[in-house]
Amino acid sequence: MAATNDRPAWLDAVLKLERAIGSRVESVVTSDEFFDFTAHANRARKRFSETFEGLQEECLHLFNVPAGTDVRRLREQLSRVERELEALTLSLADQAHETGDKPKAKPRPRPRPQTTSADADE
Repeated sequence: MAATNDRPAWLDAVLKLERAIGSRVESVVTSDEFFDFTAHANRARKRFSETFEGLQEECLHLFNVPAGTDVRRLREQLSRVERELEALTLSLADQAHETGDKPKAKPRPRPRPQTTSADADE
């Protein structure tokens, strides 16, 4: 059969299976019961995840280790600070442009102090 129409045997098997069960599967996944089940399953998964994450966070905090939620909060806070800084920078640039001031040169970063092994021992 595969040699006559140049299709691999596995494709013929898949197509035959799809013809046999395809309409039944489609009727199940488009039913109201399926959508209700999916909603309940998603709620249960969310409750389980929240419970597990809460326990995990408590255990990590017992050992003074940051949890994923802590890192997520810090990232969100850093993003807000970056947006504020960008807005302030643009505002200052607009003010400088309106008054005709030339932008000041960027300050050079100071070199970090070098530590020696003697400093580390103290």
